[in-house]
Amino acid sequence: INKLKRDHNLEYKLEHVIISNGAKHSLFNLFQVLIEKGDEVIIPAPYWVTYPEQVKYSDGVPVIIETDDKSEFKITAEQLRNAITDKTKILLLNTPSNPTGAVYTKEELTAIAKVLEGTDILVLSDEMYEKIMYDGKKFTAAAEVSDDMYNRTVTINGLSKSVAMTGWRFGYLATPKPDLVKAMT
Repeated sequence: INKLKRDHNLEYKLEHVIISNGAKHSLFNLFQVLIEKGDEVIIPAPYWVTYPEQVKYSDGVPVIIETDDKSEFKITAEQLRNAITDKTKILLLNTPSNPTGAVYTKEELTAIAKVLEGTDILVLSDEMYEKIMYDGKKFTAAAEVSDDMYNRTVTINGLSKSVAMTGWRFGYLATPKPDLVKAMT
């Protein structure tokens, strides 16, 4: 709670946070709680190998948006808009990205947020690599770009990368939705 306030000026209470056995465990639990058979999860590619597998394990459908070096391996607001269907439940963002290192700017996240306004689509923002930044790039948490984005974002993070504690398996997530935390518990 203190880290999210200090680093991103995001307000959470104890009932908004859950600790897990690593960020991957947080994602797995989220998919198990959120996905019903046939729900779609939008995943920008390249992606971490377990993202689509966890979606499929939960009876969801991964919808992959391909990116390339021309877009610096980031999806655009237009690509997102074109990928959304009436079955879209989640957008999974990973910034900075593993494996590409792509970092969404505040402006890019704001454009994505505008596409999502008026929908019930949740954003799962895997921010595990936020402290591993190069070339003077600045990290912006998805939840900090607007009130609407804050209310729809589940932030996933942990200590594995930022403080080199991979073996300790300490992950966490934060969301303004206490019912989601309760369901995961």
